[in-house]
Amino acid sequence: MNSRILFYSDNPPIGGVPQYNHSMLCKLATSGYDVISVQIEQSNHRMELEKELGIRQIWLDQEQISGYAASYKDLDTPREIISSVEPDLIFFSDGWPLGNFAAKQIAVDMGIPYIIVVGYVDTACSKVVLDDGIPYTEIASYHYNCAESVSAVSQENLDLLHKLFNVSSEHSGVVHYGRPKHFFTPRNAFFRQRLCQETEIPEDGVICFTAARMARVKGFEYQLEAIASLKELPVWEKLYFVWAGKGIKGEDNTTELKQKITDLGVANKVKFLGERQDIPDLLGAVDIFVLPSKAEGMPICVIEAMAKGLPVVASAVSGIPEELGKTGKLLPDPNFYPQDTINELAATLEAWAFDDELRKSMGKACQERAKKMFTEERMHQDYFNIIDKILKLNKQKDKNLILSKGFSLEQINDLNRKFYYGYSVWKAWHSYRHSDLSLMVQFLEQSQTHTPLLKVETILNWIENFVKYSREKGEQLNTYDLVSSKEWENLLIKI
Repeated sequence: MNSRILFYSDNPPIGGVPQYNHSMLCKLATSGYDVISVQIEQSNHRMELEKELGIRQIWLDQEQISGYAASYKDLDTPREIISSVEPDLIFFSDGWPLGNFAAKQIAVDMGIPYIIVVGYVDTACSKVVLDDGIPYTEIASYHYNCAESVSAVSQENLDLLHKLFNVSSEHSGVVHYGRPKHFFTPRNAFFRQRLCQETEIPEDGVICFTAARMARVKGFEYQLEAIASLKELPVWEKLYFVWAGKGIKGEDNTTELKQKITDLGVANKVKFLGERQDIPDLLGAVDIFVLPSKAEGMPICVIEAMAKGLPVVASAVSGIPEELGKTGKLLPDPNFYPQDTINELAATLEAWAFDDELRKSMGKACQERAKKMFTEERMHQDYFNIIDKILKLNKQKDKNLILSKGFSLEQINDLNRKFYYGYSVWKAWHSYRHSDLSLMVQFLEQSQTHTPLLKVETILNWIENFVKYSREKGEQLNTYDLVSSKEWENLLIKI
């Protein structure tokens, strides 16, 4: 019987992590594993291909998990999924260090072996405080150190996992992203002609391309500042900018960017393509890749540009210096030196626009590095080595293993008590919100068995959390209705 792998990811269906997920899912399926995918519900060509390969798809409701409370405390959904699937191994693909938080707790509780792959880490990730009494960072550290393996996408990200979450170096490492063979194919003049016709850019123009989510974190404003200075120089006649991508709810700044471009008077020079499925073709049609981001993990778009032989200019944040090495051009970190980022970006584009041979030589160096470090075959092999080793050992969680990774039994019990207190209070609020006050009482009584607080403090904490969870949903809790209900009054008498 083939081993059953549950691939679990609550990351939004946009950006590099979903592309990585798709690559791994397809390889697992074509390698004979029984694969079940848990992702946020979506409809696109990737999902169709996964379905054709026989991958069973279980959908998460994006609206349901978008709030912190549900994402961290909804144990029911992952418990139901994991119990029904009965996997031999769970593969958690996290967009950030606290991704799949509740699902990992269920995996620990059920003793199912799992691995974690983290696509992005920064120092802010360890500072999640929701004022609900749950020590999220400590519990995340516990989850990491219960894992059979933890992989980061860059050494910088791995170092942060060690520092912020005390991840054991014995079972963690770096596995770089890799891209499919078609990103490494030679550039084709046909695609340039097609893009130039679509965008009304002259074929002898120098096209600066960015493929990224439309969000402030991607640094589009720094490109605009550089454009503002470049438009006053002779090189401006040669330069054009093409941006491909879309935003997600809550951080889409496309409208704002378009307005700024209009105000700057460069709408004829900056072209928006929206979300595209032909990124390999577009990379083969342009001249320079630009990404002055404020934060990244190990951006797949940079790897793809390198693979296609483009010179890359990008900010020196997170995994980007590790990607580029001594190729391309690293800009100063815009979080600390924004004006230097803008100035060096403008100077680099000016120099590269006038020097075709320099662009070609830098692009070739980028491509050689990508061939050496960032192929999909290498990435797959690295992960399959990890997966095969774990499945052969067929480990189950036990207390001795957890203790050996830095947690005493007393610490584990304390973390579990605090977590399940928070879970019970959240479930009580959820029941109240749906007018099931009897069930609310059951969960509040359950929370008493886990509370780290005194009795009066616990009751006040219930009310505070009810107010907070309602506010997160954009609602205002009527505390008078809550505390004057018969169920609440009877509960207080009982306790």
